[in-house]
Amino acid sequence: MFTMRRHPLFIVLFLLAALLASPAAEAQSYTKRDRTWKGAGIGAAIGAAGAYVKGKRQADEILAGAAIGGVVGGALGAYMDRQQERLAHVPGTRVERLSDDTLLVHFNSDVLFDSGSASLDSGGRATLEQVADVINDYRKTAVVIQGHTDALGDHESNQDLSERRARAVENYLTNRGVDSGRMTALGFGESAPVASNSNASGRQRNRRVDVLLKAKSGPLRQG
Repeated sequence: MFTMRRHPLFIVLFLLAALLASPAAEAQSYTKRDRTWKGAGIGAAIGAAGAYVKGKRQADEILAGAAIGGVVGGALGAYMDRQQERLAHVPGTRVERLSDDTLLVHFNSDVLFDSGSASLDSGGRATLEQVADVINDYRKTAVVIQGHTDALGDHESNQDLSERRARAVENYLTNRGVDSGRMTALGFGESAPVASNSNASGRQRNRRVDVLLKAKSGPLRQG
């Protein structure tokens, strides 16, 4: 079973290699038998790879500082499998397995916010309510919310919008009972595209909020 417990530079290089090796524009599905990168996925752009590395680093800081503990023994993979399976049934989401201990939840473009807005719409709140239910059932998972925009408009406005969207999701999850000590919100502005900003479909894919979920192994139980 392949895992990615590597230096962040290795991860970026690995993602770039995956991009060059695969013509697919969308990530193929993950199965429990094959925990490997499929298709382009998060490796579609250098910026997206960098967002993953930064998100993983933030999750590690949460796991090191918060009193949420680790998953006992060798059960980490199964623990993340169960989360992935439940999240995959939430309408409007797509779940990507980044490594044995890390998931990335993508929301369909515009499912959370109207264009240019940082206010959650009714459909977005309904989707996040179901996501919050899953997160609340897996309390040993760190939650990193990542806001992104397309490249239209100026850099400062896009950065501000991405931060406000990420905080809006964080606040909603907090209101649904998710411990704020398990979460952080990051805005990346236009710096982490997953598609070209030269066409409407690519810009739609780049306007997004992702939620990175990561857990860690705890000590073995003493028998």
